[in-house]
Amino acid sequence: MEKIQSHAIKDIWRVREGLLLEVHKFKTLGHCWIRSKKSVKQIRGCKGLTELKEDYCDSYTKKTFPKGTLIYNTVPVEPETNKDDFKFEIKSSGGSVYSKNAEEMKKILSDIEKAINTYEQ
Repeated sequence: MEKIQSHAIKDIWRVREGLLLEVHKFKTLGHCWIRSKKSVKQIRGCKGLTELKEDYCDSYTKKTFPKGTLIYNTVPVEPETNKDDFKFEIKSSGGSVYSKNAEEMKKILSDIEKAINTYEQ
């Protein structure tokens, strides 16, 4: 098992080929639909994360987000500091987790539990 992404907003662990544990470490600030790619810059190390290069007023919500606001996909976010509020997601590319026997499945579950335990306070 290895951590393949480490960022203040999101960590990703590869449990095994085709099985990921994603740790969402952010809180949302509302919704925002950035229409222009010119007003954001890509942030390296976290897929889907951009930063506003200038203040942005969302015409639908009438909310203004200041320069420097992080946008994850279409959602303005900020890093969550309380580890109890982190969200965990297990993703499988094959649609299910299959093991040859009970011991192998216990090992997979143990690896996931160990990764989750690293975020406890």
